[in-house]
Amino acid sequence: MTLLAGCVDAVPPAQPPDAQEVLERARSIGEMVRAASICNAMLSMPAQDRAARIEAAAIELHNRRGGVAARDAFLHALRPPAFDPAQHGRDRAAWCNARRAEIARMDTVLAGPEGAALVQRAEMAQAALR
Repeated sequence: MTLLAGCVDAVPPAQPPDAQEVLERARSIGEMVRAASICNAMLSMPAQDRAARIEAAAIELHNRRGGVAARDAFLHALRPPAFDPAQHGRDRAAWCNARRAEIARMDTVLAGPEGAALVQRAEMAQAALR
């Protein structure tokens, strides 16, 4: 029995997922969610839910790693550009057209198994900090 107990102790605990990967993915997801809103592109409910959960985990990770300044910098980076009113929407239309394919791809990814797995990794990384 002692030998078995020694083997159990020798197994390393499961490592939390790489928080950096979660943070990078959260940034691109957050950018596309905001682009979808500005560009009047529809996102499925599963994609919206998963994006919100991933972003919430990233916000907590940034806050725990670098405090309020890091959290605020993350959120600031997600903001879309300021469009020039003198352009009468032409700059916004061009910006949106350049992102429509990526918004659709993100919706498909988040609504599928890859999105579910990413939410799980994000929440595991978040829980590892508690």
